[in-house]
Amino acid sequence: MPFLFVLVLLVGVTIGLQLAPMNAGKDRMFAAADNNRLEEILGFINYNYVDTVNTRRIMTDLVAEYLDREEVIQEVFERLDPHSNYIPASSMRAETESLEGRFEGIGIEFNIVRDTILVVSPINGGPSEALGIRSGDRIVTVEDSIVAGVGVTEADVRRMLRGPKGSTVAVGIRRAGEDQLIPFEITRDRIPLFSLDAAYMVNPQTGYLKLNRFSRTTVDEFTEALDRLNGEGMERLILDLRGNPGGFLFAATQIADEFLSGKKRIVYTQGKASPQEDYFAGREGGFERGALVVLIDEGSASASEIVAGALQDHRRAVVVGRRSFGKGLVQEIFNLGDSSAIRLTVARYYTPNGRCIQRPYEGGTQAYYEEYYDRLAHGGDVSDSVRNLADRGYGIIPDLVIPADTSPDRRAFYRLYNTGRLQRYAYDLYGRDMADIKAYGDPMAFAEGYSLSEADWQRFASGLNLERLNIDAQQLERIRPWTETSMKAHVARQGWQSAGFYPVFNSTDPEFLEALRILNSGEWRSVMGEEG
Repeated sequence: MPFLFVLVLLVGVTIGLQLAPMNAGKDRMFAAADNNRLEEILGFINYNYVDTVNTRRIMTDLVAEYLDREEVIQEVFERLDPHSNYIPASSMRAETESLEGRFEGIGIEFNIVRDTILVVSPINGGPSEALGIRSGDRIVTVEDSIVAGVGVTEADVRRMLRGPKGSTVAVGIRRAGEDQLIPFEITRDRIPLFSLDAAYMVNPQTGYLKLNRFSRTTVDEFTEALDRLNGEGMERLILDLRGNPGGFLFAATQIADEFLSGKKRIVYTQGKASPQEDYFAGREGGFERGALVVLIDEGSASASEIVAGALQDHRRAVVVGRRSFGKGLVQEIFNLGDSSAIRLTVARYYTPNGRCIQRPYEGGTQAYYEEYYDRLAHGGDVSDSVRNLADRGYGIIPDLVIPADTSPDRRAFYRLYNTGRLQRYAYDLYGRDMADIKAYGDPMAFAEGYSLSEADWQRFASGLNLERLNIDAQQLERIRPWTETSMKAHVARQGWQSAGFYPVFNSTDPEFLEALRILNSGEWRSVMGEEG
């Protein structure tokens, strides 16, 4: 019976494809006469997918596997790229929240990869980010239930992880380089979805701007902050796109336009059914001259890579950090007749010089993400040979590659950080000293003037179970500067949100400090020229 069902389904789909309109039209819309989901999906793939796909061969292969209708739909997308997927009707509303709204929950962006919940990025200012959950983490347990390998859906994840402010949820995290699950107890909160994390003057000449996404509000937030920093005398800028997973194309092109003079090309897209479309700078930007460093890492994807790639190709910025994620596929949402939808790749992004941003995915979705996990576990790409990847579509390669610190001491610090004790102690300090902390007036004055007392440090250290953390007293002393800086940054977050966190946190951040050195030494001129 399963074989006969799928065989009849195959015949119906084949007839549907033969009767489908040959021109999908300006809006690339196609719907089968009988609203059959699978016919609609294969029709969209036939006429809009970035590459030529033999949909009849796919269906023939699937018939032999005796799959039911839902499994057929999932398997169809397994034969495409890692970023095309089916969106059930129940998940459609949530698709736009990360770019347009706000919600209550634990504050992560996620994908489901090979039946496992992958943290794409913690939302800045949310409870997960505050506890130290990172891009690339995999959620294996929620409360007492295993959620990996059990057919979890996006709707299931939202049901389990979202909830009223103040409620708690326990999760178990699998992290690259760690042998055991890392437990977190997360208190849900209201998740604000702002694009701009921080904008401040590092010194009288140098500004710092950090964007966490490219949403509908990004351009307004960014230009307002840029105007303010320009008004404070900014001559040099550090643009931090680390951990930024992307967002709207229009936001990326307008941000890039703020730095590029004339009518320079920013990016172009091209696909099988999508003729080449070019996006150019055109208006006068807010920072077209002056030294510029862009920070990227493995979590910088899509729109972030468009901005970094454009500025790098035009020699407008020095790019510092680690190879970006490598997500250069353009998706469109196609609505189906039953209110569900598909996210389908229709084109690829190319930098102004013709570099394809997208990493190869011919080995399948699992291999695609395993390559990403491997980079996270080993501190990123650090050899000179990584530059040979640039022309083959492996993301954006920085001009200066800085490997992540994977030393035993750094791992020990992360084990401590992941317990949440550091953050909770910081909250206690803020509650105790709130009046004195607020008396500093602004984050920069706090960053320069506040420090933990010896008594505060000893009180914190005495409450740690070092044996359980696999940290000895000597190692705890070695990681004390990182621990105290992070604690101080979390105290500042309580007073001034992200605007307070980054001036403190950046004071010991290796990539930030290298960017500052490049700007202060004039080394940027070797890439950008005398005028930037």
